[in-house]
Amino acid sequence: MQNQYDIVVIGSINMDLFFEINRAPALGETIEGQAFHFLQGGKGANQAIAAAKLGHKVAMIGCVGQAAFGTIALKNFEKYGVNHTHVHKVEAHTGVALVSSFQTKKKDNSIVIVPGANKKITKEMIDKALPIIKKAKVVLLQLEIPIDIVEYVLDICQKYHIISILNPAPYQTLKLDMINKATFIIPNEIEVAQMFPHHSIELNCAQYPKKLIVTRGSMGAVYHNFTEFRILSGIKIVPVDTTGAGDSFVAAFASNYIESQDIEQAIKFANICAGLSITRIGAQESSPKLVEVEAFVLEHRENLDI
Repeated sequence: MQNQYDIVVIGSINMDLFFEINRAPALGETIEGQAFHFLQGGKGANQAIAAAKLGHKVAMIGCVGQAAFGTIALKNFEKYGVNHTHVHKVEAHTGVALVSSFQTKKKDNSIVIVPGANKKITKEMIDKALPIIKKAKVVLLQLEIPIDIVEYVLDICQKYHIISILNPAPYQTLKLDMINKATFIIPNEIEVAQMFPHHSIELNCAQYPKKLIVTRGSMGAVYHNFTEFRILSGIKIVPVDTTGAGDSFVAAFASNYIESQDIEQAIKFANICAGLSITRIGAQESSPKLVEVEAFVLEHRENLDI
C-alpha cells in the first residue's frame, strides 16, 4: 500500500550555478562577478520543497543523472522530507541552470537551463507512479520536462478528477485542450504575453476565469472571478534575490487551496510566501517555512488584506 501525498510534483530537478553580478557582459566581454554559489534548483524541485516547507506531504517525480549532482539532489529531497521514490537516475547529466543575479535595486535575474536528465522522463515512469498520483490532492506541472509528458499527466488528472496546476515556464506553445484540461494555469506577465500575444492580461483572465492566475512580481497577482478582474497586491519587501519567487508562489497557492478551496485566499497566501522568498539567496533555501509565514502575518496583520 503506497502512502498518500497531498501534493505530487512532476517536473525538473537542477543544480543551479548561481552568479552574483552587477551587470550582464557585452558580447565578447569578460567581467568580474561578486560571488558564486552551487544551489539546488529546477522548477519542479523548487515547488516540491517549497510545498514541503509549508507542512504538506509531498512526492517528487522526475529524473536526475548518476553523477554527484544527482546524488546531491536526492539527499536534498530527504533533507526537506520530500519522497523521491519516483525520481529515477538515468544516463544523462542532471539538469543545470546558469543563474545570473543582478545586484541592482530590483535584484532581477536571468536564467539559462540545460535540461539533461529532465528530458528523460517517460510515460512508463508516470504509469509506475500512478498509485500516488491518483491519491494526490493536487498535481503540479511545469514545462522544463517534455511537453508530451505534461499533456499525458493532464489527461490522467482529468480522468481521475485531480486538481492540476500548470506553471507554463519556460514557455512552450500549449495546445488549447491542455489549457482547458488544467484546473489552474499560473504564468507570469512575460509568459502570459507569449501564450496570448494579441490580448491584454485583463481580457485573458476574463476568457479563463478562475483558471488563469497571472503573477506580477512585486505587484502581486491577478485573476478574474467570473464577476470582475481582481488585483491582489504583493507585500512590500526589500529584495535580495528573486530567483524561485514564482515557484514559491505556485507551491503556496497549491498548499493553501487544497485546504481552503478559496482561490482569492490562496493567492493572498501565495503573495506573502513569494514575497518572503525574495529575502534570501537561492530558489529552494529561500522559500519560507510555515512558521515564518505565520510569524509575518501575525506581525503585519493590520497591513495585510487577508
